[in-house]
Amino acid sequence: VGAGEAGHTLTEVSLDIPPRTKVAVIGRSGAGKSTLLQLIQGVLAPSSGSLTLGGVEAARFGDEISSVIAVLNQSPHLFDTTLANNIRLGRPEATEEEIRDAAAMARLEPLVASLPGGLDTRMQEAGQRFSGGERQRVALARILLQDTPIVILDEPTVGLDPITERELLSTIFSSLQNRTLIWVTHHLVGVEQMDEIIFMEHGRIAMRGTHDELMRHYPRYQQLYRLDSPEL
Repeated sequence: VGAGEAGHTLTEVSLDIPPRTKVAVIGRSGAGKSTLLQLIQGVLAPSSGSLTLGGVEAARFGDEISSVIAVLNQSPHLFDTTLANNIRLGRPEATEEEIRDAAAMARLEPLVASLPGGLDTRMQEAGQRFSGGERQRVALARILLQDTPIVILDEPTVGLDPITERELLSTIFSSLQNRTLIWVTHHLVGVEQMDEIIFMEHGRIAMRGTHDELMRHYPRYQQLYRLDSPEL
């Protein structure tokens, strides 16, 4: 993926993300992460340069972008219908078996087993009866059914406790291992599992490489990682 300058927010940003690669995009608020996501999803078109998905300009997909990219964000919308129907939104024609399989891959089986009606239990609006981690797993099951080649993870663990965060990330990475993952995050827990880490600052790429490469060559990254991983 290559992007030039977009509304003077991103400058000289050049990325090439091969299929089934896992990339983390890190940076403070205002670093350009959201603009990069809008470019990838075709919401914005670059004012110079290009951004293509499989050789096609992202902006040309229009409403069809949902067949290429799925997004798991920090507050997925869950509807006041059954758990199965909330998962089925990923692919309306999915069979009951496919829904059960997606729920299992998202590690929802303990939750399903605890509910009086299993997958046929109704969810309250926005899923208030479930924890934040459980809501994210329902949204993940939906994405697994959607079966897009690219998945954007837009800070899906914000507000979760550290144990729930690590467990959810483990599930996300294992269940989506054959997809292209673009993970936008504000901190560094779990980034060692990424194929490449992009650290953005002031609309530019300030650091990039694998976790091991950044630990070897960037003292600033070492400090950030250790601050974010107090158990180290």
